[in-house]
Amino acid sequence: SDSISLSTTAQSTAAAPSQGTSNIICGVFHPENSQNAFLSLQDGKRDGFDYVVTELPVPIGIVAAAANGGVRKGSTSVRTDVKQMDSRWWSTSVVGIVGDPPHWKTASTGSVHNSSAATGSELMKVLTSSKIVTPKKKQEAEKIFWGMLEWASHMCIPAVILPTIPLGDGDFKTIISSSDEEDMFDDPSDNKPQDQTKTKNVSINNTSAKEYARLVSQLSTSSICSTSRVQLWIRVPLTLHHLQAYQLLLARCDHSPSVGCMLSITSPLNTTELPAVTRALHTFMGGGHVKGISWDVSVFLKNKRGYPTLSKGHQYLFRQVYGRLGRTLRTLVEGTLPGALNHEDGGSATRRFYLQYLAHLRSRAPLPSLLDSEEALLETPYLDNLQSPLQPLGDHLEYQTYETFEKDPVKYKRYGEAVELALEDGMKEGKFPFVKRVKSNMSYLRQIAAGECGELGLEELLLDGMNKRDGVVLDVDLYEATIFVVGAGRGPLVRESIAAVSRVASSMLAENKALIAKVVAIEKNPSAVLYLQSLKSTHRSWNGGEEYAEQLDVHYPHNCGNDIEELNRRGGITSPLPGLSNVTVIGCDMREATSHPVLQFMIQNEEFRADIVVSELLGSFGDNELSPECLDGVQRCGILKDNCVSIPQNYTAFIAPVSSSRLYSEARCQSSFPAHPEEGPAAPASGMQRALETPYVVRSHAASQTHPEISCWTFSHPRPSKSDMRMDVEDNSSNKINASAEAAKNINNDRHAHVSFRTDPMLGASAGCGYGAVDVEMSSMDIQEGGDGTNVTIHGFLGSFHSVLYESPPDKSKGGKMKRKSTDEERLSVISIAPNSFSVGMFSWFPLYFPLKQPLCVPEGSTVNCSVWRRSDDARVWYEWCAEVIDDDGNVWSTSSIHNPGGRSYHVRL
Repeated sequence: SDSISLSTTAQSTAAAPSQGTSNIICGVFHPENSQNAFLSLQDGKRDGFDYVVTELPVPIGIVAAAANGGVRKGSTSVRTDVKQMDSRWWSTSVVGIVGDPPHWKTASTGSVHNSSAATGSELMKVLTSSKIVTPKKKQEAEKIFWGMLEWASHMCIPAVILPTIPLGDGDFKTIISSSDEEDMFDDPSDNKPQDQTKTKNVSINNTSAKEYARLVSQLSTSSICSTSRVQLWIRVPLTLHHLQAYQLLLARCDHSPSVGCMLSITSPLNTTELPAVTRALHTFMGGGHVKGISWDVSVFLKNKRGYPTLSKGHQYLFRQVYGRLGRTLRTLVEGTLPGALNHEDGGSATRRFYLQYLAHLRSRAPLPSLLDSEEALLETPYLDNLQSPLQPLGDHLEYQTYETFEKDPVKYKRYGEAVELALEDGMKEGKFPFVKRVKSNMSYLRQIAAGECGELGLEELLLDGMNKRDGVVLDVDLYEATIFVVGAGRGPLVRESIAAVSRVASSMLAENKALIAKVVAIEKNPSAVLYLQSLKSTHRSWNGGEEYAEQLDVHYPHNCGNDIEELNRRGGITSPLPGLSNVTVIGCDMREATSHPVLQFMIQNEEFRADIVVSELLGSFGDNELSPECLDGVQRCGILKDNCVSIPQNYTAFIAPVSSSRLYSEARCQSSFPAHPEEGPAAPASGMQRALETPYVVRSHAASQTHPEISCWTFSHPRPSKSDMRMDVEDNSSNKINASAEAAKNINNDRHAHVSFRTDPMLGASAGCGYGAVDVEMSSMDIQEGGDGTNVTIHGFLGSFHSVLYESPPDKSKGGKMKRKSTDEERLSVISIAPNSFSVGMFSWFPLYFPLKQPLCVPEGSTVNCSVWRRSDDARVWYEWCAEVIDDDGNVWSTSSIHNPGGRSYHVRL
């Protein structure tokens, strides 16, 4: 793991943080105490900060040698803070920063140190340039640099901030040039003359940048990072050149998880620059390993009372960055205080007001709903945490997994709405068989509604129009629907089905009609079956409102044979009440219904087959958990009526490119994990090929979807019967042909898709991390296509799905044509994790990440082509995928290999 512990959990020796700062992890860099972490931490804790930044010391041997050659009088060479704090403070509350050696003092460095953002620039200049320094000077610089990092490792400091990447060979003035930062994202459409003296040395692909990358790469693979887990945070000013230079360095360092960036805000930001900033930052937050963001006090304005505030542009920037990464982002306040705020509480310099203002921004909408909601807290442990997809037919879910999924506030509500719509339409179309006419008393129904079954919505039976006849006995025509819940788990869909029946019944009592239901819950997990049986034995709502008396299947006795009269006698509800259901629990694989005696009886007697089949077999990519194979298997058994309705009716797989160094690094790390964990610690490692040819379920976070998602394929259920299949035709066994079962035979569920992602002017910024609803505000931003030459790095693809659980059929007009009423537009129930139709509040599914073995660079204006295949054989289902980048003329810039050919690395067992 590359996590870092810099939190408020450490015991404070000073005053508690100010109210409202608990939701932002913020540190401070005191230039006045840059080499004394003890004093800095005292002041920082007093002001409510969580951690401090301290300069790493120069190795003592080099200081002594410099003293022999004449060192500045009065300079401090020995730090005293190392004996004033124990290890817990160094490992939780201190971040190091590479600074310039105190004995290196020149005219140029004097100006450099006016800015905290330029700390360490002189040392890095010597380390990376071969033109302006002597070999002796460079050798000394290397000893100082490595000595600093080794000391950080020794002290267990979790992270070290490194200087900015040079934008010119041996020229570090470009790093701190104020004019270079004031127009961070120039609009190329402006016909302003270019300042040749300012831009002539700016090059992201210069020799010094390559030397810097070599140094960081060597450091990231050393024991300092691999053993001591020290993270390297490279300072990256918010300019297009610096963002591009850093991403180039990250690629040269093989996207090491030890390398991250500290985004540095040191310059004004005009509102006219916001579209370009949004566009650039969107891809950078995915591809940049952003660990933190620093705010120089110089960028703050003053309000009427003299307290710090940020411009509208910087406030927008804050919302954009923290809205995406706020749960993992570290914040830093740095820079020299202005005079008005430089003396507080008896002359002590304080940056408390800056922290309080940033915490205030963090508490403003929409950030709390994005970062602090129950859903957000539930998701936090899963952020960018790759999970192997489920093997739904090979493995059983654990109790805790069922429990987590059942907390989804949206999913089951939508399922309940879908069942309700299907029942209403079934009654309108006369699909459900008439049982008998019964007499019902509204006062008795009121008692039932107030009792155990009240949670089902039976109180809705007491319509306003019926209250006037509270004691009147009504004659009600009773109809019965048969609902199959396949893959019932612990019963959430059963509960929703029962509740839907009661709601439909309540809406029909005014017409002297009523509905009851036989619900069949099929589940293969023996432990979940036990839970279902427990519900059956303790809940009246699962037993038609009657107390549970005997351990038997009320509707379908196992020894029923073909005696329909006996089945009806035992299966009927003794005193049928409108809106009630009776549940039968069956433990078997849904595809093997013919092996179970109760289900065999239903198959042989059409009137007992399913009117509605409900399932929650969808995966992150729609079909990746074998929903097509399972539902086709149910239909092939012959247990569905020819006019049976499936919920879901259809589901569509979507795919989109994603830029995410974090996901790519996490996928590579899977190579060291056991290929078969069940074999224990002696199991062989997965290896890089298997790791990068496996799709993973992930709550994408430090990721950027770079193009709008495109559909791949759609599955619909049940399979439609052939038009020439007639029920009066008999086969050789003298049994009527089951048209529904015949339609599901010889089905091939293999699919393929070849999709093209053309340039998106906003680089997919409105889709964010690829999980969540599209940001409408960003979608409406106006920016010229091809405006700034921003290149994008693709690290793979995100798969998602859109499912229509149920849609009411259109009415037939007099002319026989299908016509949909305006009111029917709402008769639709949908769930989706595709950003453009995302079901807000639903968290049962995260996207499916298809990694690429090698990231692909996508130049401005290029097209990304993606090919994906769904393949299968008698025992497995798997995916294959590849990608390529082409220019406007169709020339191929780069291409990937086909991943997972023949399912060699990953498959789902049938």
